[in-house]
Amino acid sequence: MQGEIEKAIEKIGFKGRIYGCSRTDGGVHARNYISHFKDTVLKRSAKEIFKGLNANLPDDIRVYSVSKTSDDFHSRYSTIKKTYRYFIYLSDSVSPPIEPYLSKIRNKLDISRMKDLTELIVGKHNFKVFTTKEGREAQVEREVDSFAIYERLPLLVFEIEGKSFLHRMVRFIVSMVINYSAGKIDIDFVKDALKGNLDYLPFPAVEAKGLHLWDVKTEDFTKEDEYNEFPEIPLYPFESLKLNLITKAKAN
Repeated sequence: MQGEIEKAIEKIGFKGRIYGCSRTDGGVHARNYISHFKDTVLKRSAKEIFKGLNANLPDDIRVYSVSKTSDDFHSRYSTIKKTYRYFIYLSDSVSPPIEPYLSKIRNKLDISRMKDLTELIVGKHNFKVFTTKEGREAQVEREVDSFAIYERLPLLVFEIEGKSFLHRMVRFIVSMVINYSAGKIDIDFVKDALKGNLDYLPFPAVEAKGLHLWDVKTEDFTKEDEYNEFPEIPLYPFESLKLNLITKAKAN
């Protein structure tokens, strides 16, 4: 996505890279994503930038809002919370329009058993085994602000909130919950994993296409010359779907 936006920016007369609020794996979707770039062509209005970007972006990427702000705003460092949702379809028969946006699981899951992990996952933990080799080079201690599980069968949805996440961290957390639900690991294994006492996880991360960066919240910042065209009706996949809450835990 970043590469496509940078190409579009260059086509309308700007040069340089964009800075996004989050790094995402290939195949991960974003309902809400914030990025910024340095504007040296100050005579260009927000509306002109908005129209120019969307005219040069591929059909699967859209800009909904453009505004000018002060130099102290940074898409990544001004972000205070990110919400990810992971969508799983508990059946083989998936309608083609939604198939690219979720993961399928054929085996029956014990959804009630998943409740055991809700409180454990929330809080500050050592997530070194929940990331890639590259991710372990960063600070591996992260804090999960909330963790929730929703259902609208055959759809199962995991929601995780926090300020920052390691590479593939959310996908490994979801995979751990699924493996626990299937009885492949026990509660002591989960506790050791979250303490950083393990060297690896004996299962892969869930596939990328089920993961969505659902929402992003930033510090308050001044917006000047803002122009936007947000859809009047929810058009993003699953956006208008009413989900039933199974369990949710929040950090104190």
